[in-house]
Amino acid sequence: MSLNRYRFPIGAVALTAVLCAVFLNGWGGPALSVILCWLTAAVFTTGMAWYSARALRLMAPGAPQRRFFQAFVGAAAIFAIGDWIQLAITLTDPLSLTAQSGTGLARTVGLGLGGIIMIGVMATYPLPHRSGRERLCFHLDLATVVTAVAAIGLYWSVTSVLAAGAVAGVVAGPVVATLVAFAVGRLYLSGSAPFRWHVGIIGPLAAILEATARTLGPELARAGRPGPVFVLTMGCHILLLLAAWREHTDYRAGDVALPTARQRPYSLLPYFALAGLYALLIVTLLTRGLDVRAWIIQVGAIVCTGIVVARQLTAFIDNANLLAERDSLTRRLHTMAFTDSLTGLANRAGFLGRLHEAEGRVAVLLLDLDDFKPVNDRYGHAAGDAVLIQTAARLRESLDPGDLPARLGGDEFAVLLTERPEGEYEKVADRIAAALSTPCTLPSGDTATVRASVGLATAEPTQVLNAADQAMYRAKHQGKGKLETAA
Repeated sequence: MSLNRYRFPIGAVALTAVLCAVFLNGWGGPALSVILCWLTAAVFTTGMAWYSARALRLMAPGAPQRRFFQAFVGAAAIFAIGDWIQLAITLTDPLSLTAQSGTGLARTVGLGLGGIIMIGVMATYPLPHRSGRERLCFHLDLATVVTAVAAIGLYWSVTSVLAAGAVAGVVAGPVVATLVAFAVGRLYLSGSAPFRWHVGIIGPLAAILEATARTLGPELARAGRPGPVFVLTMGCHILLLLAAWREHTDYRAGDVALPTARQRPYSLLPYFALAGLYALLIVTLLTRGLDVRAWIIQVGAIVCTGIVVARQLTAFIDNANLLAERDSLTRRLHTMAFTDSLTGLANRAGFLGRLHEAEGRVAVLLLDLDDFKPVNDRYGHAAGDAVLIQTAARLRESLDPGDLPARLGGDEFAVLLTERPEGEYEKVADRIAAALSTPCTLPSGDTATVRASVGLATAEPTQVLNAADQAMYRAKHQGKGKLETAA
């Protein structure tokens, strides 16, 4: 990509670096530093409003991110107005506490109002529809991130207090960090963020820098060291300006892709937050020992660990339920694949599967109902179905538990018999023939007698069905309700 595209951000960053050197070294005196700080801040926030407004105009009318950027433009304009008013106050008295700390009423109100607008639009941005289980997991992940950020924010606030004595920073810094983490984390974890990753990272970082500058400003100004406050202010403003510039540049180049809902059923962000807490805890213990800051991070890590454990338990329960559903579905699919839907007997696939699993010689009965077609033709298909259902029930009643009755199709049935002594197979066939000779009751109230021609064969699994089929056709040619045994 051409370097010309980055001339503006490179120049803005270089200017910021030079100004930070001026602020920290006190070159030109304190009055010059104060004026340069608020002049640059006002120019940067004005640029942020201008670039974000240009980006908004490039968005499609129905684009979902328009709502967010409308709020972004409004907040940027409010920030700019507050900074220009702050500059005007500074020019009247550059060495005043208000000028050096940036705590003028107009700017304070502007920061608060702009922050409320941005956090409000992110906190109320519509999220994709979720089931109850998904909502629980989402809120647990969000709680982990927010807790980690709150702990880190309190850690740095306490560190600043110990360094500068700014007690107010203990409250303001963590509150701002927590609110921003909630608003941004809510959108990123949901996969519906109306902005790209750089805005999601730059925005919270800029908010934290600004909150730190405002809470430390009065104390550092009284101590005659406002330079760090100016540096923090410049850091916040250059980040916001670059975020707005990048959005405008991307939209002008046609790069409008937004983050989409993640395909994974989990997010890595809570685990990164937890890892960051433990890493900070280790560093603090090694460098400072078990002081108040270590206790803050330790408590935050314990709370986050508890939330992550709850999230994992939820995932384990979900996995167990999904496995149970999978097994149930597998059983249902197996039943549907190998069971005849009308009679509840095994179908052809189920029968052949059991037959192929058999070893050695097996016995098979093949039955074809006699006079079934006339029943169908005279009384209708409902009557034919009733005959088939009653035939299946009588087959079950005539067999032993280990035998497998099946409907092979139409009015053709088969039975895979368990091993029996010689001569017992014919007795089973006679018992079935007697049961089937009982008249069947039809839905109309009429009755119909449908006997069966039966072929019996004992052979290897690969040959037995063909042998039984030939025997059954011989029985059918001899008359109705006959039994033939394969040679």
